[in-house]
Amino acid sequence: MLPNIIRGNDMTWFTCFRLKNAMLLANLISNMIGVSVTLFINRSIFSAAEEMRELAHSFDLIFLPASFMVPFIVTLIYEQPIRRFLNEVYQDRGTPEDAIAKVHQRLLNEPFFLIALDMGIWLSAAVLYPLFFWVSGAECVIIFRPFFMSLFTGLITVIIAFFVFEHLLQKRLAPFFFPDGGIYMIPKTIRIRIRTRLAAFLFAINVVPFLAILILLRETVVVNADPAMLLDVLRTGIFTSSIIFLAVGIWLTYLVSANLTEPLREIIRVLKGVRNGNFDNKVRVRSNDEIGYTGDVINEMNEGLKEREFILDTFGKYVTQEVRDEILSGRIPLDGEMKDVTILFADLRDFTPMTESHDPKLVGKIMNNYFETMADVIQQEGGLVLQFLGDEIYAVFGAPISRADHPERAYRAATTMNQRLIGLNEIFVERGWPPLKHGIGIHTGEAVAANIGSPDRLSYLLVGDTVNLASRLQGLTKKIEENIIISQATRQRLHKDLQLKKLEAAKVAGKSQPVEIFAVA
Repeated sequence: MLPNIIRGNDMTWFTCFRLKNAMLLANLISNMIGVSVTLFINRSIFSAAEEMRELAHSFDLIFLPASFMVPFIVTLIYEQPIRRFLNEVYQDRGTPEDAIAKVHQRLLNEPFFLIALDMGIWLSAAVLYPLFFWVSGAECVIIFRPFFMSLFTGLITVIIAFFVFEHLLQKRLAPFFFPDGGIYMIPKTIRIRIRTRLAAFLFAINVVPFLAILILLRETVVVNADPAMLLDVLRTGIFTSSIIFLAVGIWLTYLVSANLTEPLREIIRVLKGVRNGNFDNKVRVRSNDEIGYTGDVINEMNEGLKEREFILDTFGKYVTQEVRDEILSGRIPLDGEMKDVTILFADLRDFTPMTESHDPKLVGKIMNNYFETMADVIQQEGGLVLQFLGDEIYAVFGAPISRADHPERAYRAATTMNQRLIGLNEIFVERGWPPLKHGIGIHTGEAVAANIGSPDRLSYLLVGDTVNLASRLQGLTKKIEENIIISQATRQRLHKDLQLKKLEAAKVAGKSQPVEIFAVA
């Protein structure tokens, strides 16, 4: 179904009727205006007009009903998918996607179809009427007169119809059928560029009046009449034509300006919101020309900016704003570099028995509370949480932004994490939840920092002996029952006055020699 389209219970019978017959009525009105303009220009000019009308009366009885019924029936046949679709929307029934695509194509091409149909009718009149007069033995003046009149009327009609259809499509139909835009992406549709539209407007307000004057001058030449009377007729004709074309020109100027300025105002409105950081507004796209394409691009840009803001906000939940901005600015190489860092691992003790004896949803709540609290502490000290590994936290200090005091930051984070855990357990006990215990291992050294993974999924990680040893020290906390264990490498870079308890050198996997370690008292 069309996104955000009006549902049947929101559409009245009148709205459905108006949408179904909008183009049909607009075309009828355009033809009536074209005929009226031609008649007003020519009604007092031709001395042979009465004779021509009498001769054409019998042919009018055949041609005029046909010229009305044929376009009417052809238009209804062309609009059949559109009318069926509107009936289905009104009755709140589903419509297949391929049917919707056909409706879109028919709707966007209908103005050009109707213009071609109108021009075809008036060209047929320009051929059939002179042919009828010629068969009837009329004079050449009378034979050529309906040719020029029909051709001129068709020209005025299609120009008026073009701008009326465009205005109607943008003002009423496009907001309903394309509430989310994307008109430019509809395949197999005719697109009129702004330059072509302005050329048509220039033709309408300049060339067409000029042709009317030429036809008027021709009539004064071919008609045998008193010069004074011809001059009076010419003066009257020019004055009448000027008034009529001035009125039509003002009306067309309003239509063209509305068709151009309203979408531009819409674009400016959305761009002002973007400038103020509001990415929720969308341009109401109404056409498939350059302006419509610009509106679609702005909407896509807004979606991209919203996604970017979401990524920034989400990324900011795992790192500090400073770290986030450094990474996104591109100032930090992510393809691999050796970094002097401090690695921190924190792991919950007795986690497996807790998961077996408690409801999984409760375990999830407990874990989320723990991770949220500990990650907040790490971020406050400028650290980066690289991963949550089951019940374990893997964090780094000194990467991706290098900091000379990263061992001290890691140490402060570890001690604060212990304090926060005490307060967190008090809350857990009040809620009847099981308290938690954790062990933290810290080691300082060099490690390779890079984006690691597959082309489809990458993670910023640190690898090397420094990371492995920090993990091993965290594991030692379970054996020697200490909450925080730091290595000799980290201790050497901490303040000398810190009260740390030196432990017996420990044998860890991957090391041939025992590792000197310290515990936080």
